[in-house]
Amino acid sequence: MANKEKLIITKGVDTSRFWVKQKLEGEYLPSLPENVFELLFLQGRTAWNYKYSDTIEKEGKKSNKIAFKITASLKKEFHVFVDGHRFSFNVTCMYFPETHKLKITKIASIE
Repeated sequence: MANKEKLIITKGVDTSRFWVKQKLEGEYLPSLPENVFELLFLQGRTAWNYKYSDTIEKEGKKSNKIAFKITASLKKEFHVFVDGHRFSFNVTCMYFPETHKLKITKIASIE
C-alpha cells in the first residue's frame, strides 16, 4: 500500500513539473522569434533546460500540496535572441489524485 501512495505522489510531482514548464514557456519566459519557435516545434525541441530543487510534498485528505523551485536556463545557441538567460521561480501546486487534476496555485519569480 505504501508503494501505491508513493507512486501517486511521484505522479503528482511529474504532472506538476510538466504543466508548470508549459505555463512558464507560455507566460513567464521571454519568447523567441516566431521562425525559431516554429523550427524548434517541428524538431520536437525546446529552447530551455529546466532544473528542479527543494521539492516539498505534503499529503492531505483530498489533495497533495507540491512545492518546488524551478530554474529555466536558455540553451547557449539561443542567447543571441534573448537578453536574460536564466530565470528562477518558486512554484506551489495542488494535485488531486482521485480526479488526476492539477491546480497551479502560485508561481513567483526569484530575483
